[in-house]
Amino acid sequence: MLINKIYKKILLFLFPKKCIGCGLSDFWICEKCIKNLPKIYSTPEDFIHPIFNYRDKNVKKIIWFLKFNKKHSVLEDLENEIIKEFDFFLEKNKIKKNDFVLIPIPITKRSLNKRGYNQSEFIAKTLNQDLVNSNILYKKTNHISQNKIKNKNERKNNIKNSFEVKNKNKIKNKVLILIDDVTTTGATILEARKILKNAGAKKVYGFTLAH
Repeated sequence: MLINKIYKKILLFLFPKKCIGCGLSDFWICEKCIKNLPKIYSTPEDFIHPIFNYRDKNVKKIIWFLKFNKKHSVLEDLENEIIKEFDFFLEKNKIKKNDFVLIPIPITKRSLNKRGYNQSEFIAKTLNQDLVNSNILYKKTNHISQNKIKNKNERKNNIKNSFEVKNKNKIKNKVLILIDDVTTTGATILEARKILKNAGAKKVYGFTLAH
């Protein structure tokens, strides 16, 4: 524990935090700039709930921090806003607190080995670490990255049959919430939802940082 704290202090000394919006020290994004992040009110599917508008440059930077730059602590700055939006999502869909399973959208072993982590798992743990289960949904195929495909039908075909479910007994008749960083057409969550429902899940929703 002490070693981790020392390591973090060294990193902050070598790479000090500066707000992506205004340059304020000690934050990747400060409270004032978080309030200026545009929310998104349109969704690709009614069961998916994104928070922010991905067209905004600062939202794109946040996703880049998470996905490619290993700056997971940006979620610490966003934690209150994410949880507030998640609570609203639960209330809107009449989902009882703690009566669900959080399932991060998985990445392939090849991607995991290359990146070293799954950003969706970090987001899920920000919501409720005790309810995260990363041992149910697996990605079994290495397809073309979805962000390189713009056409909705091509995205659906690209992601088709790429997931598999293990430990089906842990999701039977349960409410599941899929967690991802960005949803564009909704194809990834749609495919994951289909296979989870076929495996016995009662209901499956999606919650993402951006759309």
